Amino acid sequence: MCGILGGINTSFDDESVARLHHRGPDQRQLAHSPIDEATTLTLGQTRLNIVDRHNIALPVTLPQKRDLPEGERATIVFNGEIYNYLELRDELSALGWDFATKTDTEVALAAYLEWGPSCLARFNGMFAIGIWDGEQLFLARDRMGKKPLFYRSRGRSFEFASEVKAFSELQFVGNELFDLFEFCFNEHTVYRDVFQLPPGHYLLLHPGRGTLHIEGYWDIPHQIDKHVSNPDEAVDTFVELLTDAVRIRMRADVPVAVFLSGGLDSSLIAALAGAEQAFTCQFAEFVDTIDEETYAKDLAQRLDLPINIVRPNRDEFLADLGKLAYHLEIPTGSFSVFPLYRLGKAVHDGGFKVVLSGEGSDELFAGYARNEFLIGEHRDTTNPKMRSYGSMLRRYDGSDLDRFCRMASRSGLAGAAQMRNFLANMWSDQKSLVQNLCYVETRQFIQPLLQMGDRMTMAHSVEARCPFLDYRLVEFAFSLDDAIRHRNGQGKWIVHEAAKRVLPQGALALQRGEKHGLPTPVNLWMQGQHSFDRKYWNALMTAECIKCLQRSPS
Repeated sequence: MCGILGGINTSFDDESVARLHHRGPDQRQLAHSPIDEATTLTLGQTRLNIVDRHNIALPVTLPQKRDLPEGERATIVFNGEIYNYLELRDELSALGWDFATKTDTEVALAAYLEWGPSCLARFNGMFAIGIWDGEQLFLARDRMGKKPLFYRSRGRSFEFASEVKAFSELQFVGNELFDLFEFCFNEHTVYRDVFQLPPGHYLLLHPGRGTLHIEGYWDIPHQIDKHVSNPDEAVDTFVELLTDAVRIRMRADVPVAVFLSGGLDSSLIAALAGAEQAFTCQFAEFVDTIDEETYAKDLAQRLDLPINIVRPNRDEFLADLGKLAYHLEIPTGSFSVFPLYRLGKAVHDGGFKVVLSGEGSDELFAGYARNEFLIGEHRDTTNPKMRSYGSMLRRYDGSDLDRFCRMASRSGLAGAAQMRNFLANMWSDQKSLVQNLCYVETRQFIQPLLQMGDRMTMAHSVEARCPFLDYRLVEFAFSLDDAIRHRNGQGKWIVHEAAKRVLPQGALALQRGEKHGLPTPVNLWMQGQHSFDRKYWNALMTAECIKCLQRSPS
């Protein structure tokens, strides 16, 4: 795991790299190389040593051709993990490539030099990559967008970085784009000229020709011909895929921990992983209503898994507000960033650099309560034409649709009309309602969650890995008949069935209803004698505060 930056004719300097120190505190390097009289290449990286703990030469280089060891060398900066790097390394070694390290970074570079951009189809992982091959700059982002990659193109300058704070002279767009709904769900940011490379895309910049090309190499399957309709076979395949997804995400030369909330998703991962310790969040204000601790401790005891209970409080929240804004870099209406930040800190303080997390299951398998009323209403419809969302939008012009829109955008910064327009554009009348719901959840709504997860863990130099978002599981989920995703009135039916097979018999998690995500009692802290100065809170929401993101909070 690392922080990366680079580009052509950039303004990056040592201070720029230092702003990414939290993403890779073990090593740091910045290199400037002239391409011609008017063009300079810059590549920089900070490194968190997880695979091959020895310090290595940065940035990593290889000969442009495997049979020209003394020829010009290609260079890579790499953020993330390629979980199947051992298998790829063997394949590339058989083709004649030699490796000086044990890292997946070298494997990624050799794969690109051997297969070009098509190498991305072979990668199973989360990554943001920058490669200079002697002629062009190649950037790529993993299929689901788990690792961030921002870029800025201005005149003869092109820059990319893992986080926006690496760029100089940031300009806040303000009201022109202060629409959180639009911002979160496309390539735009709240900073002028700064964009995100979309998930599952790569970018090619050829300085000599002055061309920039962006192309997608993968998308969540919108239509799969082969559907899995046998429930028992589906559960078998799901358990097999999840088991392997967890197995390859345990590959590390450092100890691995797991987030454990006591819900089915994290419980499944904990049971399959054999991690060394678990970390759970419990707010004192929620002990009687949202009891994570009891369920998590029960499973940890049955798995003989040491568990750490993190108990965030109001004073920590107030102290952390500036740090949350600094690391998150984006406006958000979700205070779940706070418990995530505290969990990341606890994992780091416990001596871990890697933690497994349960994101993705609700999106893939129709687990959100907000979908239930749409699915129920839709199944009551007898007219075949009503089995398309476009028709449903025309039917539900009233409170039901508004309720769904409000539930899908609790921040309040996105109105029902915006949600309607977005869903209408994303929806396919060729697919079922459940398929459409899961597509929108997985393709779009999960992005803010992944951004929060990355920033809040990497703030403490911790890498979060998400087995449910293995692309094989994603493709499998979209091959399922609706009746397997949502069966007998129950979302995530296949996950519940898998839990019965995998979790210890009698585990309380098997008896638990749907979880509540990571709620935070901020509304309680803001009431009466427990309220804090709202002027301070409002100050955090100003453009001037956003402009100060490059300055690390004290």
